[in-house]
Amino acid sequence: MAEKNLKLVELTTEKTRLESDRKLLVDRLQELQTNAEQIKSQVQAMGGAIQTCDYFISKLQPPEEPETSKPESETDGKIN
Repeated sequence: MAEKNLKLVELTTEKTRLESDRKLLVDRLQELQTNAEQIKSQVQAMGGAIQTCDYFISKLQPPEEPETSKPESETDGKIN
């Protein structure tokens, strides 16, 4: 019987250690998830700030109009 009790004690000790390790991992995971949410919010805020900068840049410097092909009379009828 002593051998059986020894195995039970070892298993109980191992289970207690595993439960403790699991709790630490769950706590760490929760912390990482909280950090991830904060970072996502910061990324969204940066995106909004970039859009605001783009808006004001476009007001101060309107986009250039794309070049259109010149009529043939302006190119002297030459073919490139």
